[in-house]
Amino acid sequence: MYERIWKKIIRREAFSLWAIPALILWLVSLVYRLGFYIKKRTARTEVKLPVPVISIGNIAIGGTGKTTIVWSLAEVLLAERLRVGIVSSGYGRPSKKAVVDDGYRIKSRDVSETGDEVMFLAEKVPEAIFSIHPVKATAALNLVREHEVDLVIVDDGFQHFALHRDVDIVTYDAGVKKRLLKPFPLGVLREPLRALRRADIVIITRSNFAVDINALRQRLGRVNPRADVFHAQFVPDELVGKDRRLQVKYLEDKSVFLFAGIGNFRALERQVSAMAVDVDTALELSDHQVYDRELLEHIKNMADEQESDVILTTGKDWVKLGDFDFGREIYYLTQTIDLDPGEEKLVSNLMTKLKLGSKVL
Repeated sequence: MYERIWKKIIRREAFSLWAIPALILWLVSLVYRLGFYIKKRTARTEVKLPVPVISIGNIAIGGTGKTTIVWSLAEVLLAERLRVGIVSSGYGRPSKKAVVDDGYRIKSRDVSETGDEVMFLAEKVPEAIFSIHPVKATAALNLVREHEVDLVIVDDGFQHFALHRDVDIVTYDAGVKKRLLKPFPLGVLREPLRALRRADIVIITRSNFAVDINALRQRLGRVNPRADVFHAQFVPDELVGKDRRLQVKYLEDKSVFLFAGIGNFRALERQVSAMAVDVDTALELSDHQVYDRELLEHIKNMADEQESDVILTTGKDWVKLGDFDFGREIYYLTQTIDLDPGEEKLVSNLMTKLKLGSKVL
């Protein structure tokens, strides 16, 4: 509920009654900025691992496509015969216990132990070793103590100052409206744009949503002229169900009931609307939504009322649905990343920066 109210306030029209609670958010944003500054200045001594560490993070609150980039990069590095570890805080999971396991065994666990993002990543790259702990530095130490890996990828590690990173990759969503680029909670920024100065690589995600991609690239280049810059688009790949996979063109003559609890729901809605003949309902839920029987029944009843042909969601939501019977076809949408100038260039840059070339020869 609170997240829905927050989104209404920050997405408000210029002249709206929502401008009144926006004043409260402005005051809270001042406290948030002060708290973040204190956290950064008082961060404990960095933990340095005996293997290279790549962080994939952002400067905004959720929804930049970071998880897709984590699994895509891990998949490529695994194909290069590197042993890859992935570190996560397991954000949104009820359990706070430490977990260290390969993806195959992670998939046999309950999502409440791992969190939705780790469970989704384990489905995509089961050969990786995962370490989950509320403190990412602790998760990283647990990983290298229990398993031999060649490198570690930290999911959402840009603001985790207690862990040394050899390469910081930052995703920047080109689809976010400029008026939302204000400090949280008045806007979506965890840090000011100048924080990009710490980045080694900037990936402009959803570059096809940019009003002027060249102007955006120049703007980010002025903030950090040394960073390598890539453009990325997320391309719909397949519809995945419990017992079959379909091409996305299957939706061309179907009406769709869409639901998801992700950071940037509107981008997903826009994407699905371009694929389906009709989107009956687009139900935006809280990021990392917890699904109980009551909510699942509510979604089923809404889809029944709309007489939708297909129910569609995301992979991160799918792993939390269990065996609930929606009474109709349900799939999650997989996406691939189209990187410009290309993933080969990104991997080559990383190999050079991390001096990993000799390991794959």
